[in-house]
Amino acid sequence: METVKSGMRAFSRLSARNKAVIVVLLVLIAALLAALCISINMRSNMQSQYTQARNQAGEALYSNLYILMQSFDMTSVPNTDVQNVILPQMRDYFIASVTLNNLITQTYGPRYQVLTEEDVNNLTAAFTSYDTAFRNNTPTDLAQSNMRACMERVKELLNTRYSQGVLRAGR
Repeated sequence: METVKSGMRAFSRLSARNKAVIVVLLVLIAALLAALCISINMRSNMQSQYTQARNQAGEALYSNLYILMQSFDMTSVPNTDVQNVILPQMRDYFIASVTLNNLITQTYGPRYQVLTEEDVNNLTAAFTSYDTAFRNNTPTDLAQSNMRACMERVKELLNTRYSQGVLRAGR
């Protein structure tokens, strides 16, 4: 208590100009602390929004890839129109998946890439294999085998790259 009283006496002995300088410095320090707190809060909020957007994009990619796999399972159902119904639906989910994958990769970096260029090329080749078989009116066994291998790879990617529906960073 004595220290505070002696500090107040010393402050009262200062000239008006020196008192003003000290008050201005104290106000400036308080303003800087307030600006720092606001900046930290804004940064934290931005990081939270960034993570939330990444998770939503990752979840959409997961959904599209999962439905792509489920659609492929329909190719083995008897009397299903694979050429005109199942494959066009699968293509739509494939295109959406590639688009989301590219968006995530470009926005959040290659560590968040799910489909590699090789995966995309293999899936494209499997679709082409189906198209060729239908065009030439030949059996689709090879195309189905190629697509099955691609779907196994997609399943592996979903199991390794996602944890509880959230896209994890890769290596």
